[in-house]
Amino acid sequence: MPPKRQEASEPASTPEPKRRVTRSSARTNTGDAENFPDSTSKSLEAKPKASEGQQAANPKKRSPKDATSEADAQPEQESDSAPQNRRTLTITHDLVKKPIECHQYTPTSSPSSPSPTLIFTHGAGGTLSADAVVDFCTGYSSSLPVLAFQGSMNLKARTKGFHACIDELNSSQATALKGAKEDTSGSKTLLLGGRSMGARAAVIAASEHLASLNDKEREELSIQLILVSYPLLGPKDDMRDQILLDLPKSVRILFISGDEDAMCPIDTLNETRDKLTAKSQLVVVTDANHGMHVVPASRTQRVGEETGRWAARWVEGGLVEDEVFIDELEGEEEWK
Repeated sequence: MPPKRQEASEPASTPEPKRRVTRSSARTNTGDAENFPDSTSKSLEAKPKASEGQQAANPKKRSPKDATSEADAQPEQESDSAPQNRRTLTITHDLVKKPIECHQYTPTSSPSSPSPTLIFTHGAGGTLSADAVVDFCTGYSSSLPVLAFQGSMNLKARTKGFHACIDELNSSQATALKGAKEDTSGSKTLLLGGRSMGARAAVIAASEHLASLNDKEREELSIQLILVSYPLLGPKDDMRDQILLDLPKSVRILFISGDEDAMCPIDTLNETRDKLTAKSQLVVVTDANHGMHVVPASRTQRVGEETGRWAARWVEGGLVEDEVFIDELEGEEEWK
């Protein structure tokens, strides 16, 4: 069940915030999400329709029955240039047969306090250089570190990749690769995330990691999951929600999903969120499909980077809304 919404606090001299937050719109915090199961769909219906030219360019929204395995294995466009704050490294581990290729993103600005590294992975049909991965990691690493790893299209193998990266980060003496941080109470935080199939693997890895700990270790560990374009509906409209429902209340989840994603309809996702024991929040990207593409394509990079920035804000505790809407079109003027 998502946490009870809180009103965002503002200085006394600051006027009441408007509905739009920079290039985004935040849902008013008036109570628990389970009391408002239809609020997301109503908000989305209220937004202005695109112009005729934009509608022609926008891909037709598919019904769930049209959502085949393509969403888990579709090829993704790859970025032509590497971000300056990214370096390549490899991880070897007994769990995997071959070394794991990784991209480590260091923060472009100094974080206010030491932060754990987000372990992130791509979708089934993508790579580390897929635009959706690079854009998200670039935005996220504007303030926090992230380690993205290359995996196969096999779900079990991808899950092992998470465990290998967790062991690597926890055993490393380098501050930049420290996978968990300690606060004054001695607790630790572990951040796992991914796109599409990678998001499913992150959930499974989190459950398996918790199962491997003793009671004291579980009490001291906080797991946070960042799930981008989670493929809630399978090829045959089967619900992929059980692994989410099995997560304990100690886990926090941030879902990031496009409202044109046929594999994860927002209404269906909110129905699932209402059933969760784990706490969750949601960032909705308006007019974005499963690959986080918007029309025109020139706006896709900015949208992808903003999802990463919102994820970092969530990790730092700065996201208090139950749902936030990223509306690229309305933020166009701010980018000129």
